[in-house]
Amino acid sequence: MKEFEHAGLKLGSHFQPIYSLAHRRTIGMEALLRARQDTSPLTPAEAFYSVVSPERRHQLDLAASEAHAVRFSQMQSDHPCWLFLNIDAASLSRPERAMALANSIKAAGVDPSQVVLEVLEHVLEVDEALIEGVNVLKGSGFLIAIDDFGVGHSNLDRVCQLEPDLVKFDRHLLRAAVHQPRTRNLLAKLVRLMHEIGALVVEEGIETDQDVLIALESGCDLVQGYFVAHPSDQPDQDHIITPRIDERWDELMARELLKRKLTRRQIELARQSFVQSAISLMQGTPFDLAAKPMLALPDVVRCFLLDSAGRQIGRNLNSRQPRAAANPKFAPLVDTTGAVWSRRSYFQHAVDQPGVLYMSEPYLSMTDTRSCVTISMAIEIDEIMHVLCADVLIPQH
Repeated sequence: MKEFEHAGLKLGSHFQPIYSLAHRRTIGMEALLRARQDTSPLTPAEAFYSVVSPERRHQLDLAASEAHAVRFSQMQSDHPCWLFLNIDAASLSRPERAMALANSIKAAGVDPSQVVLEVLEHVLEVDEALIEGVNVLKGSGFLIAIDDFGVGHSNLDRVCQLEPDLVKFDRHLLRAAVHQPRTRNLLAKLVRLMHEIGALVVEEGIETDQDVLIALESGCDLVQGYFVAHPSDQPDQDHIITPRIDERWDELMARELLKRKLTRRQIELARQSFVQSAISLMQGTPFDLAAKPMLALPDVVRCFLLDSAGRQIGRNLNSRQPRAAANPKFAPLVDTTGAVWSRRSYFQHAVDQPGVLYMSEPYLSMTDTRSCVTISMAIEIDEIMHVLCADVLIPQH
């Protein structure tokens, strides 16, 4: 590793690949500062804390960014590749410092369109002036990434205000998703939310087989971590990285295929029983008897009947659940007699197309806070329109 000196420190660059799951190749390199004082190694944070004043931190940031850019410009790549640079807050605190940073990187021979500047989101929360520095760099053609989103007091409003090109999810989000299925579902929703804002998502901290599978399931765009490649003076190339990722991709596809087969079978059985119950109702069978084919299925948790205005008629008919499944914390929500569900998609689609079976997207049930889909159909009972509904649990990961 070629080193340079600055403020009594020996500094150098290591690079860690950032890999696109869709493209199956490295699309970026994050430059990571390697520092030592005499013979003692320092972390990047320790190196910056060793120079206390904002101006000296800014000068260190300039020196490090320029050195990273020079090294990056000398690296060979078969495809266009981004350079990811971590930017200290001192370089954003004044517009002239931001411009000095931009000019330093350009002088090193790297075009701004090739550079992603990583900014800590919680730092921007401290000082509004830093946002002006970010906007100066955006105006100069650099891409902006919000780093460590999901740690501390992450602020969606701040992300919307900055309109970053990329958002890097902190590894703690991934760690939570490994252990909690609901957090795994939330991770996928957060990815979709960032896409709606207009940002690509990088998931950091990919270290194990399970991490890769969760990243693939979440729909994120890019991944980074030790499983992909360790930071190095000469980082791994794609002919080493891609087979590792492909193996996990094949495993996920096999698992998803089995899950889809099981889900299709589950939904088909529910549809058949639902139609049987609907016919019985239209023929005058009492609701509690007509619903028995549905409630006999293991994944159907409840049936309920709505009038033409979306108001529930009577109580839910619940399947036989073990008493342990009931959660007393949500007891105030259990009785839905007279509730109005007219704003729900399953009601609106049913009344728009009477006689056509509709299945909703997965959502969180208010009754017991489990994820489910609702099957619904508008039918006539005694020449009056009603909507028959049944909640079906969806498979968890």
